Amino acid sequence: MVKKFSIEFKQQSVDYALSNAHLSISELANHLGMDKSTLDKWIRQLSPNKTSRRELTAEQQRIMALEKEIKV
Repeated sequence: MVKKFSIEFKQQSVDYALSNAHLSISELANHLGMDKSTLDKWIRQLSPNKTSRRELTAEQQRIMALEKEIKV
């Protein structure tokens, strides 16, 4: 059975994905209860830059770098 999602839910999901660029699309899709390819498609369709590539803020980049240092 195919799930139907409202445009509002799609846009909220895309906004959530864009604001959580430090998480993978797979992690985000799992949290939202959908398939990774669905979320990826919505991001490409609804994001301002029309791509599923998400940019990290400087703060997110710094956090990721620090997390990598700790793991090493």
